[in-house]
Amino acid sequence: MNPFTFGNPIKDPARFYGRKAEIRQIVNRLLSSAHESTSIIGERRIGKTSLLYHLAHPEVSARLGLTSDKFCLVYIDFQGLTDITPQRFWQRVLKKMSRSVCNESLKPSIEKLSERDEFDLFDLEDLFQASQDKGLTTVLMMDEFEYVTQNPNFKGDFFGGLRALAIHHGVALLPATRRELVDLCHSDEIKGSPFFNIFANVVLRPFSQAEVAGLIAGYTGDSPNAFTAEESAIVQNLGGGYPFFVQAAGHYMVEGKLHGLGGEALVRFVTDNFDQQADPHYTYMWSHCSESEKITLLVLLTLSLQKASKKTLPNLENLTKLRARAPQDLVTMGKRGLVVEQEGLFAIFSASIVRWIRKEILAAPGEEETKSSADEWVKSGGQKDVEASTSVLPKFKKKYWPVMANVAKELSFEFAAAGALELIKVLM
Repeated sequence: MNPFTFGNPIKDPARFYGRKAEIRQIVNRLLSSAHESTSIIGERRIGKTSLLYHLAHPEVSARLGLTSDKFCLVYIDFQGLTDITPQRFWQRVLKKMSRSVCNESLKPSIEKLSERDEFDLFDLEDLFQASQDKGLTTVLMMDEFEYVTQNPNFKGDFFGGLRALAIHHGVALLPATRRELVDLCHSDEIKGSPFFNIFANVVLRPFSQAEVAGLIAGYTGDSPNAFTAEESAIVQNLGGGYPFFVQAAGHYMVEGKLHGLGGEALVRFVTDNFDQQADPHYTYMWSHCSESEKITLLVLLTLSLQKASKKTLPNLENLTKLRARAPQDLVTMGKRGLVVEQEGLFAIFSASIVRWIRKEILAAPGEEETKSSADEWVKSGGQKDVEASTSVLPKFKKKYWPVMANVAKELSFEFAAAGALELIKVLM
């Protein structure tokens, strides 16, 4: 049986690895006298849902001190609920709460309120106050909460009411979103709401190499399909610390070994199948990068593939020399897990996505634009300083010419007379 699975969140605590520091921060805030709220932030497939499931598991929550006689942990997933209203929001929360609460005396009032067609903030305050009076803190674990913050049905009064419940009536909030809450609002009015001031942010980043190694060892153990050091390195290199990608790479490594593959045949099997699964996720990641972030990624890629020297180390100093906006872009992409830093050196998180970027920006053989088309494009845009690059621009898909022109301008003369010339060398 293959121990690696991907596509669904981890529900078995025995299969959950990592996130010790993040769990400690979340739990410490919940156990504080104020029962404080925490915003969980992380890129898609970084493990937000698995973390919420892990915290909500009765055995885990009890071990962490979130015992059912003191905490009612309510998990709600809002993914895809684009037309939800505040009334439906609370009806869903209350129905989930009635199943989760351990105090039987509270269930009739929870169910009665959930069945009403209309109720207001005062009704909710009375309910949660009654729960608090019995020593219970209600923890709303709200997955894909951006479907609420970006929904115009939810006005400032909704978020103000939710904040009041969290501050005064025994409610703690654990929203999980792809970006920071304040960046996922549908209006400036909501962005200015004091609701967002009650959270500490916990950012889920890719696993460290030690955490990935622990996951692999824990999953394979002493089984006949335990990975060699080389096989583990392949899984680490492909997965890049993203739990989903590590699971996918591990899955295909086990499958390949079960088919009796070894050596280059095994590497090819794992890589080909992994890339096929990862491609749509890379498309999503790339599409959610700003043009500035894409330029920084390409500059980082170019610098990291140069012949090693003091001037070509992909550190902050060298990247900033080449790209003025690199420090800001590296911070935002670091939070998303697209870029990782180790001992002061930056890298794109996975060798697999590097291959994907090459395939994405390069024109397929026989589909290149002409040099005359590139010449005309450069002149029409007044980009005289990249004229030397027109011989290589056709190697790229035309939609990426603006990005490549910016890359060409950013890269230092010491690497090539035109930056795109050097970039094409390392990408081909």
